[in-house]
Amino acid sequence: MRRARSHGRMTFALAAALVLLCVAPSRAAEPDPAATEAKAAYDRGAAAYERGDMATAARELARADALLPNPVALASALRAAIEGDEPVLGMELAERASARSEETSVAELVRTARARFGARVGKLRVVCPGPCRVSVNGASFEANEERLVRAGPHVVVIEQGKTREEIRTDVPAGAAVTATPKNPPDATKAAERSSGLSPVWFFVGLGATAVSGAVLTASSLQTKGLHDDFVARGCPGSAAPSDCRGLASDGEGAQLRTNVLVGVTAALGAATITLGVLSLGRRDAPAAARLSFEPLLGGGVAKVSVSLP
Repeated sequence: MRRARSHGRMTFALAAALVLLCVAPSRAAEPDPAATEAKAAYDRGAAAYERGDMATAARELARADALLPNPVALASALRAAIEGDEPVLGMELAERASARSEETSVAELVRTARARFGARVGKLRVVCPGPCRVSVNGASFEANEERLVRAGPHVVVIEQGKTREEIRTDVPAGAAVTATPKNPPDATKAAERSSGLSPVWFFVGLGATAVSGAVLTASSLQTKGLHDDFVARGCPGSAAPSDCRGLASDGEGAQLRTNVLVGVTAALGAATITLGVLSLGRRDAPAAARLSFEPLLGGGVAKVSVSLP
């Protein structure tokens, strides 16, 4: 036991010396926050290892190596993860060491970690369709990234806007599992409702249609009045007065103007319906619209009816 503890002290002393050698040049020129934090994390890990807290030692030493890659720090982190029986961190460190081809000094520790932990972990990915907060077994979890987890059952909680969904999933050893929310979040629905044109355009179109409709109604009434006057004077006929020709000309002009206004009002009404659907409608509930004409003698009135969800 004393020999193992002595070997541990020698290992950490050597690693500390290597970390100091990496930090010292930076301090001489300009302080490097990453190097300084790496040294502090290594010191915390070494202290935890000395007092037998292997979980903390592995975590802090792994952080030191991530901030300032160092083969001795990585080997110390792997050794602490193996002694502390930390399968997830142990396999993460084994993958990290394998990615560094020059890290031959930790090859034996990598083999030991894989032999001991390979059948006890799997991979989990939580995919969100939009911004979300994810936790697995109560601990924060990075969304849309594949992470190593212990094999077995897990409780995944996905929060999107005001929607909170809990998913229970089982991760087999050596397998990769993907979890996705089953229900569309409120945030997604709100985004769909808010997408499209501004409602201002709908009300602009509605106002233009109303003005055109009012002018059309006035023109229709005038056309009807001219027609009634034309008939009251006995036009057309053998007893028609001499001014029947003038009345007919005025009536034809009013009729043409009314017909043009009918077309303009119909076009504005159709455009307003489209603007209403794009700016006020929802994608999950179709809008209903109806465009009709009510004929009057000598003209017509367009009616636009829009029903939005």
